[in-house]
Amino acid sequence: MADSPSDTVRTAGWQPLSRVDLQGDPAVSERLLEALSCEGRVDRLTHGFHTYPAGLHPDAARILLEVVGGDSVLDPFVGGGTVLVEALLAGRRAVGVDVSPVATLVARTRTLLWPEERIARMRGQGRRITEIAKRYEDLPRDPEVLRLRDWFEPHVARELEGIRRGIELAPPEVQPGLLGAFSAILVKVSMRVSDTVPKRSLVHREPETTAFLFHKKVRELGRRLEELARAVPEGTPAPEIIDGDCRAVTPEPPVDAIVTSPPYPAVYDYVPLQHLRIAWLGLDDREGKVREIGARRAFRADRARALRTWRQDLGLWLHRSREALNPGGRLAVVIGDGVAASEPIDALGPLESEARRAGFQPVARASGDRMDQGWQQPRREHVILMERR
Repeated sequence: MADSPSDTVRTAGWQPLSRVDLQGDPAVSERLLEALSCEGRVDRLTHGFHTYPAGLHPDAARILLEVVGGDSVLDPFVGGGTVLVEALLAGRRAVGVDVSPVATLVARTRTLLWPEERIARMRGQGRRITEIAKRYEDLPRDPEVLRLRDWFEPHVARELEGIRRGIELAPPEVQPGLLGAFSAILVKVSMRVSDTVPKRSLVHREPETTAFLFHKKVRELGRRLEELARAVPEGTPAPEIIDGDCRAVTPEPPVDAIVTSPPYPAVYDYVPLQHLRIAWLGLDDREGKVREIGARRAFRADRARALRTWRQDLGLWLHRSREALNPGGRLAVVIGDGVAASEPIDALGPLESEARRAGFQPVARASGDRMDQGWQQPRREHVILMERR
């Protein structure tokens, strides 16, 4: 069976687990299984505001934060920021790292702890920008955006350009929220099938639809940020989000715990999935210049070489993670097996082996099979809890 795109959402649980295996401390492994079994969509607070490929289930993040304990937490593969949102709700100092500028933009948007006055100003700017976009007549001239002309109807491109120019003129203090709302609609108004399927689909959108969606998204973000501010315990610091490569970055000061879900081997090509946002948002495409961990295209090109490189990358980020942890700190990792050339790729064995070499000792594990609808075959997923020796 040939490899095919997958809409896998880590621990989303669209299919029930089977062939469950528990190891280590019985009480802890049962909690890990609870995290692995979380299912259904979650749309509370800022969860669900912005799509991001293969996001950790919010309830799984909450459970794992309870398991690892501590007053501070790091997610070295922050993605869309799910762990950081749940850490804020638990009143913890949170740090996130990601090489993708889209990931850090989304994570920052979803963890904005703004007062009501600033949220109101963002809404006001959103209305103003929407009116600009409705009347905007010029097509974008940016070379990177022009290369994407086949992905957008001309009137959609004009409205997007009006939104982009309007955000540039907005007060800097509200631009992060406006950019997050802009990013959230870019794929929706394009001719791309979805965030995880980079294929074109001819879809017509009526004039002013793009401007309306932006206005709607700004209002939605405002509501969600108000709810988030009310839910976060008073005195909780805003998270620190670092644009960087977790194989080379060690956040300071150290944290008490790490909760993360690194890329599954050979499941996604994260860099190509974000090409529309990289161009329209004018982001630094550093992720295109850094070797992507576990990229599907690398396994298709040379499976044996990709496996060796992926294992080396495991060792690198695990060593950095140990350096970022206080003595006795805990590391919880959610990871799943991959498929390349129709052959399964074991993720558990290499992860456990490299973790021991990096200075971690196992505490407990939960594993189970879940049907992956992209490949139409089971994918084995794991939650592993380790402690720094």
